[in-house]
Amino acid sequence: MNGFEVLIPIMGILLVMIPVAGFTFALTLRFAVRPMVETLAKAMSESKGGAGDNALSTQIALLQEEVEGLSAEVRELRSAQDFDRRLLGERERA
Repeated sequence: MNGFEVLIPIMGILLVMIPVAGFTFALTLRFAVRPMVETLAKAMSESKGGAGDNALSTQIALLQEEVEGLSAEVRELRSAQDFDRRLLGERERA
């Protein structure tokens, strides 16, 4: 019986200390890991956003080049149309 009498206070202390230790560990883990997780999440979102922004800026640059090309073609067509008008106007006069 002497062995059981020693175990009773030890079990009583463990009954209280295990939840306290677990709670303390959980709080420590939460406050220690939270900044690291937030930093990783921010870095991942920035890297995704950066790739999307880069692709978007590339697409915009390509569209601008296409618009400039189309504008040049329209200018050429207008000058050709003006030439045709002048040519037809001189033909009608003659």
